[in-house]
Amino acid sequence: MWSKLFGGRDDLPRAKVDAVVRVIDRYLSEEAKLRGLQSEKQTVHPRDLPPDKRRALIEEVFAIFGESGEK
Repeated sequence: MWSKLFGGRDDLPRAKVDAVVRVIDRYLSEEAKLRGLQSEKQTVHPRDLPPDKRRALIEEVFAIFGESGEK
């Protein structure tokens, strides 16, 4: 799976990618609980997050990768 996503390159450290996945999962799980979603078919996509949570998620992801996220 890793090679399918990143073409077999090791440019991104696996630990950082795993940390990003955990952060995204945490945000989506929290939002699903707030909305009362309980089954696998009832999911939340990052675009469904409120703007403030979406921005916080993006900031956490950029912090993990050591970038500011602002250009």
